Amino acid sequence: MRLISFICALFFLAAPVFAGDKEDIQATISRQLEAFQLDDFAKAFSYASPSIQSIFGGPDNFESMVKRGYPMVWKPGKVTFLSVDPYHHGMAQNIQIFDRNKKAHYLRYYMVKLGDSWKISGVEILPSSDFSV
Repeated sequence: MRLISFICALFFLAAPVFAGDKEDIQATISRQLEAFQLDDFAKAFSYASPSIQSIFGGPDNFESMVKRGYPMVWKPGKVTFLSVDPYHHGMAQNIQIFDRNKKAHYLRYYMVKLGDSWKISGVEILPSSDFSV
């Protein structure tokens, strides 16, 4: 009985933290997308985790990768935040994003918490069939 009470207490204590984390994660992604909208790749690069920053070395290489590999996030249309789920290194935020041609894309942002802030540690393009009704 004590174990069940303990588990319930942990769940209720963790729920508000998760809600705050969800808002912070979405704010981080939104700020990076705003930077892409303004062609401010240095600012967009600042939202990437240190491991991503070390892979690309700087904003110029990051810009090239985004424009070639993830063109839908560069100057996107409408963005809708979908589910956010824990994964072994942090959280995963799914989004629907419309490109400049109004085509829907589904992405999963992998997020890691460093100190008080969330950083983007990867983005995966998901098949739209994963989100069909």
